[in-house]
Parts: sequence; C-alpha cells; structure tokens
Amino acid sequence: MQRHGAAARFDKDQKWVNSSARQFRVQTTGTSSPSNKDAESPSGPRQGADATDTTSNHSSSHCTPVQTPHHTSAPSSTSRLAKNDASTIHRPNIPPISYLNSALSPPVGLPGIASLTTQPLLGQHDDASLRQFPLRNAQEACLLRYFIDEISQWFDLCDENRHFQLVVPLKARKHSHLLNAIFAVSARHLSRLPQYKTPQGILYQGQLLTKLGNHDAVEYMLKCIPAFRRFHENRDDDFRESIIATAVILRQLEEIDEEDEDADDDLHMTGDDDLLHEKQINFMPIINAVLRDPASQAMFGHRSLIQAAYWFALRQEIYHSFTRRKPPQLDLPPEYWQGASNVNKTVMHTVQVAKWHWGRGTDDEFLRLMDQQSYLENAVLANTKPLFEKSADKRQGEIFPTIWYTSHIELTSIQQSLMARSVLVSENPYLKQQSSSRASWRKVENEVRMLMLDLCGIALCHPACAPALVNAAIGIQLYGDYFTDQYERLALRGVVEKYRDAHAWPVRRLLEMFT
Repeated sequence: MQRHGAAARFDKDQKWVNSSARQFRVQTTGTSSPSNKDAESPSGPRQGADATDTTSNHSSSHCTPVQTPHHTSAPSSTSRLAKNDASTIHRPNIPPISYLNSALSPPVGLPGIASLTTQPLLGQHDDASLRQFPLRNAQEACLLRYFIDEISQWFDLCDENRHFQLVVPLKARKHSHLLNAIFAVSARHLSRLPQYKTPQGILYQGQLLTKLGNHDAVEYMLKCIPAFRRFHENRDDDFRESIIATAVILRQLEEIDEEDEDADDDLHMTGDDDLLHEKQINFMPIINAVLRDPASQAMFGHRSLIQAAYWFALRQEIYHSFTRRKPPQLDLPPEYWQGASNVNKTVMHTVQVAKWHWGRGTDDEFLRLMDQQSYLENAVLANTKPLFEKSADKRQGEIFPTIWYTSHIELTSIQQSLMARSVLVSENPYLKQQSSSRASWRKVENEVRMLMLDLCGIALCHPACAPALVNAAIGIQLYGDYFTDQYERLALRGVVEKYRDAHAWPVRRLLEMFT
C-alpha cells in the first residue's frame, strides 16, 4: 500500500515480527551511505540555541596546521566558509524509502522470552489507555522516572529545551510505543548498574524491583515494533513525531547492547545477557526512513521534537561510526547548517569527518573539511573559553589537564571539535601519499596524543555530564595505541573503567588494549 504523497510502499501482508519472539531480528544491512559531498555548509531549522551560543577551541594552542598542498590561513578558511553559509544550497535528491519492508525479519532466537511466544504483541492499536496515570505498577513507574532523571540527559545534551526530559514523557502517555521504548532502555540500563543491585533485586528510589531483568528490555522493545509498520498509514504529525522519538530511544538501547555478542564477557553479562547476546538490532534504517519521508521533512520546520530527535540521532551516528569504523548512514541535508546551533554545527562536522574517513572520501573532501575545521575553531567556537584551565603536572603524577567549562553544551562542542580534528590530523592523505619523514609522523602522533589527553581531561572534570566519558572512550578506542608511556596507558585504562562503571556499557575489548 502507499499513503498519498509518500515515497514508500508497503504490502499489507508484509511480515514484520514473527509470531514467535524466538524468530525476531532486525536486519543490520541498509542502503549505501550518502556521498561524502554532503554539506559544505548545511543549514536548517534551529534546534535549541546554545546556552551562550558561543563556544571555543581550547586545544588550538597546541594544534599545528595540518600539512596539505593548498594549506590556507585560518582567516581565509573562515571567510570562505562564511560565504558558503550565506549561499543558497539546494537539497539533493533523496532516494525513495525502501528500508521498512525488510527492516524486521527472522531469524535469530531469543531464548528465555517464553512469555512473548504465547501472547500477541501489543501495539496493533494505540493502547495507552491500558496504562492510566498515575501508574500503579511500581516497576514501570521506576523505569519512567529513571528515564526522566537519568537517561534523558543523554538525549538532551545539546538541547536547551530538554525535549526528552519534559516533552517526551508527556507525549508517551498518548503513544504506547513511545512509553514502551522508554521502559525498554531504562530496564536495560537500570538492571546493569551495580549500585542498584541487592540480593533481593533492583532497589531504586526505595522501590524493590524483584522481577526486573534484561529480558524486560526485549519485551518492551518488541511491543514498539507494530507502530513502525503503521507509520505511513497515519498522517497525524503528533504520531509521526512520536515514531522518530521511539526509534532514537530504541537505538540507544542498541548502543548499550553493542558488545553483548561477546558471550564470555563475564564482567557484565548476567544470565539474561548470555541468553540475549545473539540479538542484533539496527534501528538506523528506520530512523533514516522516517526522516526521509516527505511528510516528516515538511514537519521539520515547525515541530521541535523531530528536530531534537534528529540532532540526537546525529550524535548516535558518531558513536556507531567511530566504534564500528563504518561511515554514518544518516542524511545530512545541506540546508540544516545555517539554522543549527553552534554545538550542532560541531556535531554535523564530526559526522562529515567520519563519513569522509570510513567512506573513503576524496582528497578534495579532506581539504574542504580542513577548511571547515578551521572555520569552527576560529569563528563558531572562538568565544568559548574554559572557566578554568591548568596543565597536567607530571611531577605530581598528573596525566590529564584540568579543563572546566560553563555548560554541557560548551564542553560537548569542544569535545566534538577535538574528535574531528584528531581524525583529520591522523588520517591526512597527503602525509600518507608522500614519503614523509619520521619527524613529521612524530609530530602528528604527538598532536593526536595531546588532543586525546584534552578529551579525557574534559570528561574527568565534568562527572555530571555522562556523555563526556563516552566521547573520551571513543577517542581512546581510536588512538589509544598512540600512547606508549606506561603511566599514560594506565591513566587511559582508568578512564575506560570509569566509563564502564558509571554507565553500564560493556567495554571488554577496549580494556584489552591496555592489558
């Protein structure tokens, strides 16, 4: 069937979820990623201004210019990018949606979820009426509160308006798939954190949850799936907005499960983990399909939640691209750049850098990205200065610098810039093409190490900003091998352990780098 005006076709008899939960699987394959010539200067609806709308680049003091045949000074790069910002850039043609017909198909078993094999999946119709507020189920009330108090910070990191903390929980009262997505990601996270575990069960906010386990996350996730099939049958903007929010929340669940395929990861795998480790989920094709739909694009200018979800999905792309070393899949419409907040400009730039690197981009694209990096450092991020900054005192055994920023938005902007620059510096194609001297390579390695130390120092100085440690872990995974000093390597391992203990992500392979 085809909704009027939509680009996607779906058969009514399309098999989305097998009646047996043991045969549920989301395919991990998608269409080819867009070209590296994405956005020279993207623009579009502004999604939440920065706290100060000013951001800086601390690391520029020790970052040397990257050698290219056409290296230009920072002012010329800035002026060229500024001209691009002012120009009218036409949206590239977007291929028709083809993901959802095959996004969900068998088979990979989910043993241990017997309760789902004998009962129909909820969600064929919006069943929000089944949950009256105030909630009477203590476990679900705890899961919702945990999302509001803790997990929403990840989603709202770059959003002053805090859509996922303030808007999404209210919208979830009307859309059961969104509420179930909240329950799913909270159940997965809460059931892993050691500080809430007791011999009797999970203890959260004075409520003892004796039955909460990792299988609950899968059950709640499965209840979300039928709503995706109904996306093109429902023209209501509120419903469509709830679908994209559901998809990005479930993709966060996918991030948490990233290394569960390591069945012998005895640091974090419980019995439920072991049963579920074969599950592989990829919600990115669904997110891309929903965002590519013409009706969704029409909503983008006047529906703020879909904007917030898009910018968070971009940050999810950075995580998946850097950890899996694959090019991002999400579209980067050029017109989104001008209306983006400063922090979202840095996010968009980092996604473009990842797409160039792992998508085997051209040398010309590298030069464009270097110009854009200079523009970010010298224009977009020029006014953000650390609240406090102190170099590491090696004589006192210090490894990381002390760097404080005023807000999570500021430190995220800087971390994104550091990550992007580290890739551009280390992967400079012109250094690789010529017989560069060992001194040139040592200079590159030293700069990348300094960038990584700054990245980790910022994360350690802001323990209340949970995603900052994620960015540090991403950098360590990419360039931890650049460190040979045993004290520095020990300090990096300590960062990874903090990341693991605070956020319940499995990091066995990352820790193995430092054994």
